[in-house]
Amino acid sequence: MEESERIEEYLEIIYRMELNGEKATTVNIAEKLHVAPSSVTEMIQKLAEKGYLIYNSYRGVELTEQGREIGKKILQRHRLIEEFLKFINVDESKIHDLACKIEHVIDDDVFNGISNLLYKYRENGDLKLLLELSEGDGGYVVTVHGDDKIVRKLMDIGFAIKTHVRVKRFMRERGTMIVSLNGNDIAIDGEIAKFIVVRKE
Repeated sequence: MEESERIEEYLEIIYRMELNGEKATTVNIAEKLHVAPSSVTEMIQKLAEKGYLIYNSYRGVELTEQGREIGKKILQRHRLIEEFLKFINVDESKIHDLACKIEHVIDDDVFNGISNLLYKYRENGDLKLLLELSEGDGGYVVTVHGDDKIVRKLMDIGFAIKTHVRVKRFMRERGTMIVSLNGNDIAIDGEIAKFIVVRKE
């Protein structure tokens, strides 16, 4: 694995730990990556020098904004690739490891291409636009599409891949919809909701 891939791998796993409320200590990171603690210590020093994280002996590792953005981006790639591999019927037991390899070699164009492909075939099976769901329907976000500004806005709101969402009610004839996103109720404009693809429960 190249140095750049190792950096992305570390930032992704630390970002995952932050999302799960886990303390990112040297020992915990080593266990998740199946490497020696000494290797983690060495990489943490490199990442700190690059401005990707801050190390505190009491709180463990904390990502900087720059490190968090990279970790978030790689995690999004990983989850999209997993969904795509399921879509093309890859053996379930191989999906995670394959996604871990592929996530480091694709660029934004490939990511957007996969995202758009899943969107194009949403009518197959149970893939639907969020806007197409009825009140009470729920599902998991498969992908978001559109230009970079729209995708970034939706990600910032919380529409990450595999996030659970449920439609609670529509307002003004689907002009605005109230949805429960990870247990929190938010209002979203229908013009934005049409860019969100979900796998219906």
